[in-house]
Amino acid sequence: MILILKKKKYLVLIILILFSTFNLFSKDYLINFQAKVVNTDKHNYSEGNNFNLLKLDGSFTDNLGNYGNWNALASFELHNNKIKQHFFSAEIIFQNESKMYVQGSRNSKEFEQGTGTFTVNAASKEIKELVGTKCIYAINFFKSTSFTNTKCKVSDIALERLQLIKQ
Repeated sequence: MILILKKKKYLVLIILILFSTFNLFSKDYLINFQAKVVNTDKHNYSEGNNFNLLKLDGSFTDNLGNYGNWNALASFELHNNKIKQHFFSAEIIFQNESKMYVQGSRNSKEFEQGTGTFTVNAASKEIKELVGTKCIYAINFFKSTSFTNTKCKVSDIALERLQLIKQ
């Protein structure tokens, strides 16, 4: 029994070291997005049950001095006035025309809290190291305008590539 506990102790220690090492080699990349809902469409199935599409256009800045435009396509389905599913895809265009594409989805609880996650699923060759990056965000709306704060953990090489955009 003591041997099993020692093995578990070492396993936990190894996992903690690996997790700490990953965090040592990752940096925070922060993005602030603003956008307006520019188009909507809806299928009303019945009272409290519908499918919605949104198109957003906006701008962004990041903590590295970069800026640009972005647009998103979002869908969400309501069932009994509760979010059944929510999915989105966004195209982010930097000032040097580099692009990255992200996709995300949220469950009902995340939607109500105004939080969520997304993953970079494609990027221009200049910033291809971002592919696979996972980000968390918080979003607020004022009328048809959205305000989103995003935090991504990126590798040192991805951070270097992002820093080269503004040069």
